[in-house]
Amino acid sequence: MLNFNYELIDNNKDSTIMLLHGFLSSKESMRDIAAGLSGLRNVILVDLPGFGGTKSSLYDYGMADIAAGLIKIAERHGISTFDVLGYSMGGRTALALTSHFPERIEKCILESASPGIPDTLKRAERLLVDTERSEFITADYKKFLEFWQEMPLFQTQQHVEKEKLDAQAKERLQQIPAEAADSLLKYGTGVQQSYWKDLSSLNNDFYLITGSEDTKFIAIAESMSERLKSAKLDIVDNCGHNIHLENFEVYINTVRKYLEEDNS
Repeated sequence: MLNFNYELIDNNKDSTIMLLHGFLSSKESMRDIAAGLSGLRNVILVDLPGFGGTKSSLYDYGMADIAAGLIKIAERHGISTFDVLGYSMGGRTALALTSHFPERIEKCILESASPGIPDTLKRAERLLVDTERSEFITADYKKFLEFWQEMPLFQTQQHVEKEKLDAQAKERLQQIPAEAADSLLKYGTGVQQSYWKDLSSLNNDFYLITGSEDTKFIAIAESMSERLKSAKLDIVDNCGHNIHLENFEVYINTVRKYLEEDNS
């Protein structure tokens, strides 16, 4: 059974939100979001497997096991239902959590997230890519981080304040390469199941956020919103994949506004 490193921030609120980080980071990357939502929710910050203080290599698991483990965290604190917010990899995980346990999730907020790859052949192709990246990570982690930051997905971060980029780089360097590499092979996009087919049956409230420069994920979010029964989609101007890094003020304000709305 996975042993999650997590933190419950009790803000003396009636509702709780769980925050799930992206690849090569940890719960620390979501701390500003936690602070921004402190007036609205209690917050659970989680290190996903392979990152921060949560090990991946010790366990045989998949995305469904992660979802079950996240529910156990809430149950440990007597929380029956809660909201979830996830970024990128954390967004995939948040969607999996909602798909496996729809009765436990109130609102699901997905930042630059995908339900996975529905086509079996394309998923197998992605697994080959993820396997190569996994080997790259363990062979030369610093060189991999340079490659990762240079990906087109992150080119819009060039205008971000140096202090924030330095903090992001420092957090990535603090991850354990073997653990990060292992996580790719256990719940990366190439190996996780596709949740596309589940979308139309979900009654949960969804909020999909993408950056205006992230055309791939805009298309994914638009397709998702067409299938979901209750979905709001926002595209944030002049942002790429990591909206909460590139324009935190706009991001946190839109999320706060959504959480304050009555979506019933």
